[in-house]
Amino acid sequence: MLVACLGDVMLDVLVETEAPLASDDDTPARITLTAGGQAANVATWAVALGGRARVFGPRPDTGTGHLVERSLTERGVEVRGTAAGRTGAVLSLLHDGHRTMASDPGDLGWLDEVRSGAWLEDASWLFVSGYALLRTPDPQRIVQTAAVARAHGTRVAVDYSSASMVERFGARRFTGLCEALRPSVVFATDAEWRVAGGSFGAGGTAVLVLKHGQRGASFVIDGMPDLREPHPGPVVDVTGAGDALAAGYLVGGVDLAMEAAAQCVAQRGAQPGSP
Repeated sequence: MLVACLGDVMLDVLVETEAPLASDDDTPARITLTAGGQAANVATWAVALGGRARVFGPRPDTGTGHLVERSLTERGVEVRGTAAGRTGAVLSLLHDGHRTMASDPGDLGWLDEVRSGAWLEDASWLFVSGYALLRTPDPQRIVQTAAVARAHGTRVAVDYSSASMVERFGARRFTGLCEALRPSVVFATDAEWRVAGGSFGAGGTAVLVLKHGQRGASFVIDGMPDLREPHPGPVVDVTGAGDALAAGYLVGGVDLAMEAAAQCVAQRGAQPGSP
């Protein structure tokens, strides 16, 4: 099972505080740095769960970029893509069980080079991060790449990624692009699904996976919802749980999806084995 992931590869900065941030002062915190980005997270979880993975994304020729890429290769992910400039980063602030994120995508020039190629060879799945669709100046490049993948027997999965970005982009325009990908599975949070209009993915030939956070997830297959509650266990950090769930579903289906999400929230960080 090989999962090819298209999307962001970034530096993930996780900041945990025991108290709210103090204005104009210092706040004690635990800060963790690791590789991140939705496509990178799905790829690393796919490998950890017994599959193989490649990621096509930016490859900045900087010290930070080299650290991020080395982190991925050490986890068994094949990194493909084109040279980029500034490394992107996502900062997750965790306090009192809540998470706030700030994202800097870095250099987006790599999106101009998206096309089918050897990185899709033998792939069972092509996972398309919604962030890539929302940021690229030419979405048809991704649509065409997905069409070539499907023609070679690769199934397509797409994640809606960000409710606020979908709203700014335009819900109708975004769902139109998702439809053009002809995905076999769509992943979305309740907020993303609501903003997008809740009009695509349920029933038909596409599976809809709705991520409900603390309430678990629903898998709508052939129009029939299968609601799964979270596995019992510790909740240390929810960062990346949706990405782990997506990887689990692509590699092994519903049961592995829920198991992967439980493994993710029981540790710090969005990637398997994060410190």
